[in-house]
Amino acid sequence: MEESRTQNTIRNVKAGAIVQIVNKVMAFIVQTVFIRTLNTEYLGVNGLFTNILTILSFTELGIGTAIIYNMYKPVAENDKDKIKSLMSLYKKSYNIIGIIIFLLGLCVIPFLNLIVKDTPNIKENLVFIYLLFLLNTTISYFFTYKKSIIYAYQKQSIIDNIDSIVYFIKSIILVLFLILTKNFIVYLIIQVLTTLIENIIISIKVNKLYPYLKENNVKELNKTEKKSIFSNVKSLVIYKFGAIIMNGTDNILISTLVNVDTVGLCSNYILIINSIKSIIFSALNGVTASVGNLNAVGEAKQKEKVFYQITFINYIVFSFSAIAFIVLLNPFISIWLGQTYTLEIGVSVALAISFLIEGLRNPAYTYRVTLGLFEKGKITPYIGAISNIILSIVLCKLCGVAGIFIATAIAQLISYSWCDPYLIHKYGFETNSSKYFKKFILYIGVFAINTAISFKLASFIHVNLILDFILKAIIVCIVPNLINWLVFSKTEEFKDCKTRIFH
Repeated sequence: MEESRTQNTIRNVKAGAIVQIVNKVMAFIVQTVFIRTLNTEYLGVNGLFTNILTILSFTELGIGTAIIYNMYKPVAENDKDKIKSLMSLYKKSYNIIGIIIFLLGLCVIPFLNLIVKDTPNIKENLVFIYLLFLLNTTISYFFTYKKSIIYAYQKQSIIDNIDSIVYFIKSIILVLFLILTKNFIVYLIIQVLTTLIENIIISIKVNKLYPYLKENNVKELNKTEKKSIFSNVKSLVIYKFGAIIMNGTDNILISTLVNVDTVGLCSNYILIINSIKSIIFSALNGVTASVGNLNAVGEAKQKEKVFYQITFINYIVFSFSAIAFIVLLNPFISIWLGQTYTLEIGVSVALAISFLIEGLRNPAYTYRVTLGLFEKGKITPYIGAISNIILSIVLCKLCGVAGIFIATAIAQLISYSWCDPYLIHKYGFETNSSKYFKKFILYIGVFAINTAISFKLASFIHVNLILDFILKAIIVCIVPNLINWLVFSKTEEFKDCKTRIFH
């Protein structure tokens, strides 16, 4: 019997959440040892080069998403011939992409001195460090096509489990070698080797699960199908490149406009926020394949109903987390690393708001992709990318580092946050999007009230670092959830979600 979308979703959500929790706990341990054995400037270089390679990877954006979208229907119909054809195209595309990204990465080397405002106080050669980062990034592209079929079959938990085991082992090795050698190069070489090993393991697993992929009788996709896929790819590359400029350039801007040391300080905040974000997105992304399946065979009314349920869940989870960041980030950093590693409260607020907006727009993006609306709203990425860069420069002058993160939040609001919901309502649900924007404004308004009350109550607590953190955490757990229950308990989304969770 076919497993239901709900069963697959629950399995993927559970696996995703557990894996990410394990991974982020280990990441936290590695970061702590990293700071103790090296210095903040190494941390800054680590964050900066990661950002640079995130931007270079835009050449990949779109291929995987477009082909996985095209797999939903043949997977639902068990059309193995079509799946093999798509996988063959995927493999060829990613081999080319891996080479392109490596070559683009090499082209960045002459400009490293411009990107790094002040030469960091590290003994290793910056170019050699960068090359190791580049190698670690490009390795995956020669294997990643294998993952697409697992996503299309709604078996993401398989990848999550492998990732968790490899990451756990890698983290232990990294900690041991950092303590023993205090050597950044050794740290990076371990990263490269484990990336390679994990991809090989996943490739072997896919071959065992879907042995028909090794068959030689692969039919080439016809010109019409290829044209449709690559038309979608072109649109997605533009779309996601804009998103990368918004979310992936912060460290570069901080390094260029401020200095690498500040990148290092910010990286501790970003590690915590991105860890929580990864846990949430990994759990929620377990829904993506099920949404894709629903959008391939479901009715418009059902699609819309599920969309509002997912949006409500995102609001509850992301707003609660954002409030926790605002109230608890600085106290946590003080306990973890010491007060010298803390930044002004405006940084926490700006990061939290950007985090919330990204979370609220994620369901609309998921629906846009799984509905295949790749060609619509092409101007949106340009609006987001250009406004983010201009606002970052202006607001950094006015507000310091916090201004760069505020710019990201504003850029999201004036681009993707309105475009995606409008498109999915018009072309997916065939309804008016005004309902969504009213709910969006309501969610932001309730979040602001929750934040103001929680922050004010927390400001009265002054005992000692650890007890202050515990008491403030209790406030964060009680106040927002109580107010959300009072405001939303009678809504259709609340009742639907309650039914799905408890029945």
